[in-house]
Amino acid sequence: MTQTYALTVGLEAHEYNGEFYLVGEGYDTPADVLEHVAAEHLLGIASARTIEDYLLDVLKRGENTGEDEYTATDVDVECWIHVNVPYQRFAFGVSDHVYEFDGEPTESKIESMVSTLRL
Repeated sequence: MTQTYALTVGLEAHEYNGEFYLVGEGYDTPADVLEHVAAEHLLGIASARTIEDYLLDVLKRGENTGEDEYTATDVDVECWIHVNVPYQRFAFGVSDHVYEFDGEPTESKIESMVSTLRL
């Protein structure tokens, strides 16, 4: 049976302060969600010229879902990322566990965190 994941993306910036939701299938663990879904968003936020560019890209791809659908979905794996853009603070979370990045996330930092989550 395919596992359903949910990822909340929270952003704090001068231009935008809020969150949006992603729901999908196929990843069984928080490490899988980080490796295959959240990493793309963390890297996208870090490399975007402006937060508006990142948000527009997400909307163009149609990845996000509404809060009502998110709330109504029976989720097996629930995670979140939070980014404070002005202070360049990036975090990934599962339940009460928060994993913060030192500075902007890179592929190697994300891979290291994925390895830690798999232990």
